[in-house]
Parts: sequence; structure tokens; C-alpha cells
Amino acid sequence: MVENKEEIEQLYKKMMEASGRIVKMSPLYKKDMKDLGTVKVNWKVAGVLGYQIFELDNYAYKVGENLEDPDISLVINDEDLGKRFLNGETVKREYAVRRDYKGKFKWMHIIGFKDIETEKGMRRQKLTKHFLTAKVYNENFKHPVSMGKLPPFQYSMMAAAMEKMKSGEKEYGAYIPINESLGKHENQIIPYVVFKHFIEKASNIVLMNCGCREFRECKDHDHSLGCIYMGDDTLKLLMPEMRNARIGTKEEALDRVRRGIDDGLIPLLGRAMGESAFFGVKDTGHFLSCCFCCTCCCINGILITHGPKIGGLGLFGRIEGISVNVDEEACIGCGKCVEVCVFGGRELVDGKAKIDQDRCLGCGRCADVCPTGATTIKIDDIDRVEELIGKIESMVDVRDQATLEE
Repeated sequence: MVENKEEIEQLYKKMMEASGRIVKMSPLYKKDMKDLGTVKVNWKVAGVLGYQIFELDNYAYKVGENLEDPDISLVINDEDLGKRFLNGETVKREYAVRRDYKGKFKWMHIIGFKDIETEKGMRRQKLTKHFLTAKVYNENFKHPVSMGKLPPFQYSMMAAAMEKMKSGEKEYGAYIPINESLGKHENQIIPYVVFKHFIEKASNIVLMNCGCREFRECKDHDHSLGCIYMGDDTLKLLMPEMRNARIGTKEEALDRVRRGIDDGLIPLLGRAMGESAFFGVKDTGHFLSCCFCCTCCCINGILITHGPKIGGLGLFGRIEGISVNVDEEACIGCGKCVEVCVFGGRELVDGKAKIDQDRCLGCGRCADVCPTGATTIKIDDIDRVEELIGKIESMVDVRDQATLEE
């Protein structure tokens, strides 16, 4: 028996009305629904039923009933978390899904962290609480991140974005192109120059295996070519019980950069506050995140492939001055560039490669694999590398702050 049924019903109404406003106003919703058609969603929150029907130009909902033939069924048993979600409040969540995901998954709410003693020293263990169970019958929702296409989840995400804006905290990240046709800076290829700048200044360096490749059991790329975290805030990071996490040297970090580039991985670095929060560390502006993405396992690629049709990835962008273009006369329509584009920035139209400039992040993989040279990547000024370094430094400082204060 639900003690606060009326309160939940009122919050249902609030969430469903907010969803209706998104349906009417959001260009993001319009883009997604052109592909999705009709989506019918059943809800059960703390035992109280409800449903929503989403279409491109229509929206219907009702509290107190479920549909007989839903595309998606969502259940939240925890009354407190259910109220928070319906109210549009931020619920810190991560999905728990098997590798053989077949349309059923759980989302867990992150409630905190616990430090534990192990044979390798103190480690940090994440504490979670079951938030939501989903069962998906619609093939358009092939991955948990596809839930972000639905207005109720956009409603919650907007609340989180507003919280971040109010805090005044800024994030920024960029993929660093590995295509050598861009030229060299200081006689070295661009990614190595950028990473070296920060590694040499870093007060502390943490090395981890790539969580994406470990989870997906990647056979094509070395799992050890994973994340590098730098700066004073990483000193507060008790190594998690996963991913072979450890303190690393500058030499080890530089070697990882070299090997990652040689392996054709896409370098990424910047300030992403969700990274520090994932390990239970507060980002005070001294936590630089770096990783090396493969086209088969990258979580950002999964987000942009299965998630809402956003322009690019929001936080992660293309370096200023980078342009990627296709010579249609030289293009033979082989589709190799489409295969390697992890960000959904390429497609074949009438047998010719087309670039979605809003989604293309300028990594350069497409130009590498083009057999005819039809795809090219260029930079208007090699000094854009210094601009990128400056922009990242305006967001995050990896130096030893105690030394600076002396």
C-alpha cells in the first residue's frame, strides 16, 4: 500500500505536463521522433501506474492506468527516488547492464562511496541503490542511453544542467586529431604536443585501464591504453577496485600517449566533472581527464549513436580551425569512412559520403581510411594547438597548487 499515493499522482502530473512542454518546444525531440514514430511508455512508480504516448505532433498521457502494448515499461519501486525523479530533481544514476543486453536493464542510484582496506592499500568502493528497472520492446531503443530521447529523462537532465550553470563551474573537452596530414607543431604530432604539455606540469598522475574496452571485452585494442587523470584533485582519489588503477610517472604517461597514437586510438582530454564524481572526488578545477578512444567501444560513441540527436557531444568538441570535407567527384561510395566514424558524423547519400558538420568532431579517422583521398582534414593555423592548450588551462590547472602558493 502506497502511503502517499496522492502526492505521487500530483508529481506524475507535473512530470507529464513538463514532458508535454518539451514535446512542443524541443527541436531535439522533433529530430528524434522523425525516426522513432510512435513510442508508448508505461510507468509504475511506488505502485502507482501511468502512461505516456509520444508522437511527432501529438502527445497523450494518463495517471492511474497502463497500456496493454507498450514499447517501454519503466518501474521505480523506491518511493523517495521515484518522487525525486518525477519532480525533475537530479538522480545520480548509472546503468547496470550485461554484455548480452537484450532490452532489460537496471539503473542504479549512486548514494556515495566507502573507503575500504585491501591488500593493495586503501581503495574506494561505490555504494549504489536500485533506482529503475526497464523492459524495452521497441527495437529503436537498443541501449540504456537511448532513454535520453524521452522527454521525462530530458526533464531530469535539464534540471542537472541548470544546477551546473548556477554553480558557475565550466567544463570543456576536445578530441585531438591523429591525422598527420595536419602537420606538426614543435616538430611533433599534435596530440603528443598537447598531452606532453600537461603531463610535464602535472602534480600527480593516475593511470587506469580503459573501462569501455574491459566491459566490452575488446579484442582489437590494448585494455591498458586507458585513462590518465592529472592534477591535485587526483591526490584525493583512493584507487577504485577495478581497472588496474595506480599512481604513474610522467614517463609512463608519455609512453601511454605514444602507444595510443600508434594504435590509432582517438585522444581526448579536458575537464569533465562527471569523471571525478564517478570516483567520489570533488573537482575543484584541478582534475584533468584524458583517454584514448577506439571506434568499437567508446562510451561517447555509444552515447551519440544510441542517445538523443544532439549536435556533437556538448562538452566534447572539435578543435577550432579544423575542417573536414569530401570531394564528391573523388568519392567512390565505399563506406569505409562511415564504418570508422564513432560519432555518427558520416553517412552515404546517393552513393556519396556526406559529413554532418554538427556531429563531426574532427578526429581524422575518416581521412586515414579513405582509399581515394576524397576525404580531407585540414587546420587553418598550426598555432590553434596553443589556443587549445590555453582554453583547457583556463578550465583546469594540473600544477602543484601548494608550490604556487609559496
